Amino acid sequence: MKKKLLKIFIVVLFLVGIAGYILTIHVAPYAIIQPQKINLDITPEQLGLQSETVTISTKDSISLKGYYIQPKTQEAKAVMILIHGIGGCKEHFLNLAGNLASRGIASVVFDGRAHGESGGQYCSYGFHEKQDIATIVDELKKRNPSLKIGIWGNSLGGAIAIQALEFDKRIEFGIIESTFADLDQIVYDYKKKMLGGFGLRFVSDAALREAGKIADFNPDEVKPILSVKNIHQPIMIAHGDQDENIHYSYGEKLYQNCASTEKEFILVKGAGHFDVGVKGGEDYQKKWLNFIRKQLH
Repeated sequence: MKKKLLKIFIVVLFLVGIAGYILTIHVAPYAIIQPQKINLDITPEQLGLQSETVTISTKDSISLKGYYIQPKTQEAKAVMILIHGIGGCKEHFLNLAGNLASRGIASVVFDGRAHGESGGQYCSYGFHEKQDIATIVDELKKRNPSLKIGIWGNSLGGAIAIQALEFDKRIEFGIIESTFADLDQIVYDYKKKMLGGFGLRFVSDAALREAGKIADFNPDEVKPILSVKNIHQPIMIAHGDQDENIHYSYGEKLYQNCASTEKEFILVKGAGHFDVGVKGGEDYQKKWLNFIRKQLH
């Protein structure tokens, strides 16, 4: 009887191991790099914004779809590149673009690679995206070489913005919301959360390594916590103290390690991952407006 139970246990253990391997190598990697594509049924014109549709071709020939939102003044004071989070789309930033436009600031909203209407199969969390941002900067410089360029990223967009600030010094300032410090750590955090608090770090690391092979990027190089050490442009980092997806301590670490002498960290009380602007209200808006105005003088 004991021998029979032992055989059953070995068989079950073997099957569990096989299932775990399949999930780790053939399922989980795609969950990391293939976000669901969405678009919201709204246009800039419906919000009373003047815009033009833009298509940017990246260095690896992926088409990024977006809008150039014109300011509600004769001349733009600056232009902001707005970057959405994982599984997001350009429409998520249209209200902010309208707010900026009313203050004389143009903006570019676009679907990141593997998101929305843009091309590309896989998201690389900033590895390739920082070069996509540089291509957008190229186009903006062709329009107006002297116009100041800023960047604003939320969640994944914040991590991309940090890497873009390090990569392309033509971006003169940045606003970063609710983002992570280290890709392998946040992948582990999300996996642990999905499994109800249970996590094996070597499993999530293996899945991420495989994801990197599939999407042709090195996950070890996606470390905003290292990128900020090379950022000297003015930067404002904001995080909700109730963020259920990315703990605010990551935002604090990014701020503490940032090399910029003009930096600010804002902890928004009561805000989760998706509502920093809403919970922050007028006080938060005043802070980011003042930050931007400082960069325009």
